Amino acid sequence: MFVMTIDQRGSRAGDDSVPELLAALARIDTVRGFQRTIGDEVQGVLDDPGQVAEAVRLIAVLTGWHIGIGIGEVEEPLPDSTAEARGEAFYAARRAVEAAKSAPAHLVVASGGEGSAGAEGTVEETGEHLGFAEAALRLLARTLDDLREQSRGYVAYRLDHPEATQADIAKHFAVSQQAVSRVLSQGSAEIVAGARALSAHHLGLAARVSGAGHNNG
Repeated sequence: MFVMTIDQRGSRAGDDSVPELLAALARIDTVRGFQRTIGDEVQGVLDDPGQVAEAVRLIAVLTGWHIGIGIGEVEEPLPDSTAEARGEAFYAARRAVEAAKSAPAHLVVASGGEGSAGAEGTVEETGEHLGFAEAALRLLARTLDDLREQSRGYVAYRLDHPEATQADIAKHFAVSQQAVSRVLSQGSAEIVAGARALSAHHLGLAARVSGAGHNNG
């Protein structure tokens, strides 16, 4: 199971961006939907590594967040509120979001029950997949963070509408096709798409080899 804990950067000096984040993440398939926990923190529970990677992409388009991803068991039955939930994935996500405050791209992936391995893999294998997933997600986040806000919009639109032409994107944003072309020609959309796929692959392998799943307590 995957737990994502997301904390707003510099919230004391800015507006509350949680409503905007929750609106963006509403499209993600979850076990427990993203919700505000305390202050400007948001948490969600997922079981699909592809949806975890897609959630990171949506967060990165908005920018301004610390992202912690925990992988491990969760105690069931899960309560409606993630703030009341327990399990190694939740503890790992808490460690991860705290570490993300001083980490590259403000993102960390951690495994619950660190130092142990599941029936399908070793500690070394779990750590290797965690490292690859984290590196790919950081590449995704940094690629988007390095773009201007409107440029991130072009890239996001291309990924959300792969059939759209540059002319379609330009029309949607009421800009010239040349403006869109300048951004997309840098290959940012392809980098983000590749990083998303790579991270999802290794998140799935990390969860499998570590034996992450459910715990009926």
